[in-house]
Amino acid sequence: MTTSRFLKGAMYGIDLAIAATEFSEYLYDGDDFMQLQATGAAGSLGGYIEEEDGDSTLTQVALLPGICASLATAGAATDDAIFLARQTAVGAFDITIDSGRKLAFESRFMVLDGTDIGIFVGLAEAGLDHDIVVDGDGLIADVDAVGFTCAMHATDVHIDGVTRLSGAALQTGAETITEDEDGLFNTYGFRFDGYETIDWYLNNEKFATQTIVAAEFPTGQSLTPVFCVKNGDDGTDAKTMKIDYWVCVQDLLSSDRPE
Repeated sequence: MTTSRFLKGAMYGIDLAIAATEFSEYLYDGDDFMQLQATGAAGSLGGYIEEEDGDSTLTQVALLPGICASLATAGAATDDAIFLARQTAVGAFDITIDSGRKLAFESRFMVLDGTDIGIFVGLAEAGLDHDIVVDGDGLIADVDAVGFTCAMHATDVHIDGVTRLSGAALQTGAETITEDEDGLFNTYGFRFDGYETIDWYLNNEKFATQTIVAAEFPTGQSLTPVFCVKNGDDGTDAKTMKIDYWVCVQDLLSSDRPE
């Protein structure tokens, strides 16, 4: 994975070349989709589980200087969706309050046609499917998750940074990070300090700070990278999200390291 673009923001101060090789020091996972095979078939795919609803498709799209993954829903059906969940080689991540385990997540993506669309990009509990994005709503379902989502509505997409503990209310840590920005790539990220604070980033600049509490946050839960896009109620055209890359790094403590 190219590391030159990770200069500040959520990834500031992290040497990704070290993080990707020093497995006794870090949990690391990420993808720039250069090796992803374009296919519409459901099943195991390049380290991901892919699930489709309707004739949704996953393809590769050439960018300068590289490749992005394009997640496109079917064109004429309400609530059609496409969903990817990472099958992480190093194991799932957790964001445990007062653990001291710092974590940073970053992804560069765009939304095409923000009218009546639902998305999720971030970390969520394993074993989910496209219903992580609620039909006709667009917000994430009652699951353990930390990441970026939007509500479906009839104008344009408003992307928020949110956290959720299954069984508790959705918490908005960064409201309206971007708005009315159809077809533009932005870099979204969050950084957990290992204790009780998440900083949310847009395009490598801090956007908001959230203080979290255990009763409202999936502390200690195993979370894996998840990406989803879903049609809204208009059901007239395909909804597409393009992901240039994502990366997640977490510190390991001495007690986590192999003897």
